[in-house]
Amino acid sequence: MTKHIDIKKMCYLALFCAIAIILSYIESMIPFQFGIPGAKIGLANITSIILLFSFGFQSALLVLILRVFLVAAAFTNLYMMIYSLAGGILSLVMMTIAYKTHLFSNYTVSIIGGIFHNIGQLLIAMIFFDTSVFLYYLPYLLCIGTVSGAAIGIIAQLIYSKAGSHIIKNFR
Repeated sequence: MTKHIDIKKMCYLALFCAIAIILSYIESMIPFQFGIPGAKIGLANITSIILLFSFGFQSALLVLILRVFLVAAAFTNLYMMIYSLAGGILSLVMMTIAYKTHLFSNYTVSIIGGIFHNIGQLLIAMIFFDTSVFLYYLPYLLCIGTVSGAAIGIIAQLIYSKAGSHIIKNFR
């Protein structure tokens, strides 16, 4: 019976990975700019949040890594992959910590994710260019992370409230 559940879970994870890739592609076609290099809404992070709430950290991390590598191979380059990976992993770790404390709402967990995604990318830029000049972007990135994290949190919560219980009951 566990083999059946593992295959079913793997199918769900593959589906979420495909959805995340499609959302990344859609976002790349939107001509919306925040005025800061690399800043974007983060539609694919909807899947990370839903997976974190439904399956936990390991499954969300697996899909995040697969998504980043596949999107980089198809649409971007190595540098964008490193930025996305750093931001995504830091974001997921911080969201997991916030989620497990049960002190924050799901919306706040998403906002924390948006903020730390930007901080992770800022840290990588500071390492690559060996300068702290990018800290000037921090106030703007905090604002962008808050707004995009709230928007993504609202969308993720709407989807999770409709489908999350169905997903979870199949695996617990």
